[in-house]
Amino acid sequence: MVYLDMVDETIHRGTLVNVLGTGILIQGPSGVGKSLTAISLMRGGHRLVADDLVAVARHESLGIVGSAVEENVRIEIRGLGVFFARSLFTDCTMISSPIDLVVELSKYVEERDAGRLEPLITEIKMLDYPLKKILVPVPTGTDPGLLVELVARTQINVNLENK
Repeated sequence: MVYLDMVDETIHRGTLVNVLGTGILIQGPSGVGKSLTAISLMRGGHRLVADDLVAVARHESLGIVGSAVEENVRIEIRGLGVFFARSLFTDCTMISSPIDLVVELSKYVEERDAGRLEPLITEIKMLDYPLKKILVPVPTGTDPGLLVELVARTQINVNLENK
């Protein structure tokens, strides 16, 4: 999607999904499961915008907007190959999405994560725009897509409470 009032733009590593209307940039170290998380979300009817590289721009009225750097978005699943996202889930891609928050996936570390009742939330700046960043530790055997969907649902509830 082309916007005429873009202020600034850059490229970020990560996977951008739109979950229930909430744009989530998923980041984390290589091999943590960003693409697998996106596949899980797409299977649930949510939408993939970009995988691996996300074009990020500051929009005067929408805030931060992300899109794919390539027209036909591909997604890599380690051990299976690289696929065109639309060939896997025909209705589960979109051209662009505002980025409402950043989720940092990490492997679950018992010393750090055991007993934690609330997520670690920080604020970051992306193109001088403030965004909430949530650390999501993923225990072995857990569906990271479910965790990211729960983050989106929680964010939606917070937004409704603040209206």
